[in-house]
Amino acid sequence: MNPLRRFTYRPGVLCLARFLRLTDSLRNVYWRCTVSRNGIFHTRIEGGVDIQFRAHTPEELRDIEVRFLTERDFLQVLTSGLRLGDVFLDVGSYIGLFTIPVAKAVGEHGQVIAFEPESNNHKRLVDNVKLNGLRNVRVFRKALGERSGGGKLFLAGSGSSLLAHAGDADQQSASEAVEIAAWDELLQIEGLPVPRAVKIDVEGYEYAVLRGMQRTLAQQACQLLCVEIHPSFLPGNLRPEDVIGLVESLGFTRFEIYPRLTTTHLVASKGEGAHGPP
Repeated sequence: MNPLRRFTYRPGVLCLARFLRLTDSLRNVYWRCTVSRNGIFHTRIEGGVDIQFRAHTPEELRDIEVRFLTERDFLQVLTSGLRLGDVFLDVGSYIGLFTIPVAKAVGEHGQVIAFEPESNNHKRLVDNVKLNGLRNVRVFRKALGERSGGGKLFLAGSGSSLLAHAGDADQQSASEAVEIAAWDELLQIEGLPVPRAVKIDVEGYEYAVLRGMQRTLAQQACQLLCVEIHPSFLPGNLRPEDVIGLVESLGFTRFEIYPRLTTTHLVASKGEGAHGPP
């Protein structure tokens, strides 16, 4: 982290900025000093991989940096556990925070298959893939689920989801129609490869996504699975233990579980060449 970034993230600086009502000004200065004139943010992640994203506002830049910090464990597992030529499935790709670095990690003979149903995020994802000059990424504007069909994607501060989250009043008025696909069916229809690694971040819909890809996940070729579990968003009587139990039933034998403030990070593998976070 460069000195300016370290300074703007210091708790004392943030508290003082809030007290003086200078938070927006501080973020604006940092944004102008960090991105290029055309709004491009350059960074280097662990392993020496150079990546870039468009960040047209201070808020977009802050969001990218915070997500890289909070998703560091998954990113390190995937970039260290995958090899040149591997296939990665990114479910809930957002703007490409995993898609971009993993696409570079698996190289031109590897492949990343990315799913992002929310229209604005999908456009930003496609733009960021082009910005990084990647030709090994295939992007779908679809949601994955247990069954194929149509659905409603709710949009709110907690993130887009096929589930309406209690407490997100904005979701009652902000939504868009999306196509839902079951991965096992889509794999056959589109002739897609079996991924060696899968990452799922779908704001409470993770159990349904897993159910729709059971045949694929049970194959020995699929070795590594990263799932962000949202306990408070899971529908009905589902618990995180149910999600973990489903993953275990599909042949995964090694589990690393990392509790967060409101989520749980699950890293599951079948042993061969997979690494948990340090």
